[in-house]
Amino acid sequence: MENADKSLVSLTAAAERIVSLSPHLTELVFAAGAGSKLVGVVSWSDYPPAAKSVLRIGDAFRVDMELLLTLKPDLVISWQSGNSAIALDKITQLGIPVWQTEVSNLQEVWELMLEIGKAADTEPTAQLAAQSFRHSINQLKQQFHNRPAFRYFMQLYPKPLYTVNSQHLISQGLSLCHGENIFANLGTLAPTVSQEAVIAAKPVTIFYTNSAGNNSANDAIQQWTPWLGASKEPRMLALDPDLISRPGPRIIEGIKMACAAQHKLLGNSR
Repeated sequence: MENADKSLVSLTAAAERIVSLSPHLTELVFAAGAGSKLVGVVSWSDYPPAAKSVLRIGDAFRVDMELLLTLKPDLVISWQSGNSAIALDKITQLGIPVWQTEVSNLQEVWELMLEIGKAADTEPTAQLAAQSFRHSINQLKQQFHNRPAFRYFMQLYPKPLYTVNSQHLISQGLSLCHGENIFANLGTLAPTVSQEAVIAAKPVTIFYTNSAGNNSANDAIQQWTPWLGASKEPRMLALDPDLISRPGPRIIEGIKMACAAQHKLLGNSR
C-alpha cells in the first residue's frame, strides 16, 4: 500500500481487526465504512453511537498491552502527535502493525478516509464519505463567498489561556468564512496568551469550546466580564469541542456552525 503519509505500514491483506487510538480516528474508521472491523478504541470514542459499544483499551497515553494482545489486531491506527511514542513503540515491539497518522489540513481529513478505506477494503464507502466532505467544503466557500471578514480569538482552554495559530485546523476552517485569527502569526500551533494581549488585538468575537451539559458557558463569560465590562464587543460564541476540535469528518459541521453564528451576529449588528 502506498500513501502520501510514509508512516503507513505495508499490509499483505485487508485489515479485519482494527484498533483506533484516538476518538477522531474512530470516527474516520466508521466514516470509511470499516466500523464493523473495530475491535478496540480509546476513551472518549463516543461517535457514532456504535463506537460506544467497542471495547476500551485505555486512552491516548496509556494502552493496556495485555488486553490489546487478546484482541489480536492486524492494524493499529494511531495519532502521531497525540499518542504516547513509548506506547506506540511497545505495540510495534509486540509485532502489531502500527499506522501513525497526522491531519494538518482539511484535505488530509478526506485523504485519510480514503486510505482507511484502502486498508480495510471498504473503498466504495470511503470514496462516498470523502466526496461528501469535499462537497461540504465547497458549499461552505460558496455560502460565505461575499460575506465580510471578521477578527476573532479562539479560546481552547481558559486557564492557562490556550489558543491556536493560523496553521491549526480550526483556523484553516474559519478562514473559509473569512475569519481572521488575531494570533495567526504565533509560531506554536496551540500557544498560551494573556487576556491583555487578546483585548489589545481587538477581536470582534471570542469563540470558546463548550460541551453540552456543563457550566463552561457561564465560566467563560464570567472570566471575560472583568475585562470586557458592558462592552458589546467582542461577542462570545460557544462551540462544541467534539465538532470543532476533532480532526475528523464532523469538523466541517463545527466550522459551519461557527461561521453561521458569527455572520448572524454581524448581520444583527448592522
